[in-house]
Amino acid sequence: MQIRVRLPGLLAALLLVLCYLVTLRIEASTRTAQRPSEVGRQVHMISSESRSGGWARFVTFPRTAPLQIAAAAAGSEEATGGSLLNFFRRMGDSSWSTGLHESRYAYDLIESVHVWALCLFFGLAVMFDLRLLGWTMRSIPVSEVARRLLPWTAVGFVVMVISGALLFSAIPLRSYQNIFFRAKMIMLVLAGLNVWIFHSGVYRRVTTWDLDRITPKAARVAGALSLVLWICIVLSGRMIAYNWFDCDRQPQPAIINFLTSCVPDGSDH
Repeated sequence: MQIRVRLPGLLAALLLVLCYLVTLRIEASTRTAQRPSEVGRQVHMISSESRSGGWARFVTFPRTAPLQIAAAAAGSEEATGGSLLNFFRRMGDSSWSTGLHESRYAYDLIESVHVWALCLFFGLAVMFDLRLLGWTMRSIPVSEVARRLLPWTAVGFVVMVISGALLFSAIPLRSYQNIFFRAKMIMLVLAGLNVWIFHSGVYRRVTTWDLDRITPKAARVAGALSLVLWICIVLSGRMIAYNWFDCDRQPQPAIINFLTSCVPDGSDH
């Protein structure tokens, strides 16, 4: 099945152009702007400076207090897989990441696009999984359901991945050390494996069971796994926003610090 990619490509290009234009302005302004000296949790503060101009207002950014994550990690990088921590720390200090995270509008717009794409992808994926389970659209051939739904599912997936990557680049270190983010990534890999096994296995013989009201067991298992995994992925993604297990909220159980690569400094925050 040939899936047209013009629409997802266009949406992806628009997102990238938007963020690029925002970053151009930020790179010039952040060289002279003085970052706040407070260290602690992420706190958005409204700038007291006056702003003027249409586009300048769009790309003007309020100052935020930098995140303190794993304060003692710098001195213990070898024990905590420090190469990745150091990479994401440098990434978070870049003008791109800082500008996008402190953006007054761009970050919220990208987050909204991410949610819209998630709704499109998740809704259509659920419809296809329900057909595999034989719970709905039993009179419609599976191949016909796939032909109508999968192209738009691919559109939602592409836009969701691009916007999600942009959101990650805005707060890379905190996201990397978030236990819900790590759980989400693991389940994304499992969901991808499930799709690959389904399309390389039982779906190749779809012509033999296309019109069956009850699909083969392998197809039903794939549909059930897809439903469970994507429900858990959506829940994990929503929980990323909560800081119950952030590295700067110590003390945490030892297992949490291990799973998130946190190195507590022995003090309470």
